[in-house]
Amino acid sequence: MHNFDILGVEAFVAVADLGSFSQAADRLHLSQTALSRRIVKLEAAVGGKLLARTTRSVSLTQPGADFLPRARRLVREMSAALAELKESTMHGYGHVVMGCLPTVAAGRMSRVIALYGERYPRNRIQILDRSATEIRQAVLRGEAEFGISVLPARHNELDCVTLFRDPVVMVCPRHHPLAKRKRLAWRSLAGQPLIGIGSLSGLRLQTEAVISENKLSLWFAYEVQHLATAVGLVAGGAGIAILPLGACDVIGRTGLCVVPLVKPTVCRAIELFHRRGHVFGPAAQPLYDLVLEQLGG
Repeated sequence: MHNFDILGVEAFVAVADLGSFSQAADRLHLSQTALSRRIVKLEAAVGGKLLARTTRSVSLTQPGADFLPRARRLVREMSAALAELKESTMHGYGHVVMGCLPTVAAGRMSRVIALYGERYPRNRIQILDRSATEIRQAVLRGEAEFGISVLPARHNELDCVTLFRDPVVMVCPRHHPLAKRKRLAWRSLAGQPLIGIGSLSGLRLQTEAVISENKLSLWFAYEVQHLATAVGLVAGGAGIAILPLGACDVIGRTGLCVVPLVKPTVCRAIELFHRRGHVFGPAAQPLYDLVLEQLGG
């Protein structure tokens, strides 16, 4: 449909309902010339006359009479859609898609989401709880309005702010020899069967950087995709894992020991980011602001 057609349909319905060009022009706050122009454009678009106009009266042609019920429905639906859009824009109603690391979504973000739900009970939040790489791609592609994740490097197309820092720790069973240590140098992990996280994980990229920069020789005996799986394998005695502290808090530490890693001390920075120049939808803006308010700093 051409971009002028909805205005022509509205003009056609007004003339058909009132039987008068002058009264229809008054209802739509148009001049009769402007009204006539809309009707002419609509008739040109459909390829035939919809109204038969004489000096004294206006009547519908047969195609016009056939089209009128649908035209009325189109105008009603468009009016309702515009009213809903106006209410959404003014009051922040709508749908939000955001990307968030699963451990952050289940941890610190859970209270933020609950607070947002109390303030905006009519809104719906879709959380893309994926890996760091997938969240970044979703934001860059416009599939998510913003993301909360680890960024391995700054990106020219993204604006970001650091929310908080999550220290990286070693997790092992309580009966493990390393469990008695108050802190542990990375080099002390040499020879231990480590449980690694999949290549798309921000933690995996960060761990590989530490290994490379410090020329460490570590043995990853297992690779999993989810932090919860890694914790489960540790609990079962399969090996030990390098994990963010926040993941341990969310998943639980029953039967496990958490030891800070030092030399170097490593923290993963949890970033809030969006595409540069992106204008948030009415439902997304208050959620973004609430994340900054509750988790920033």
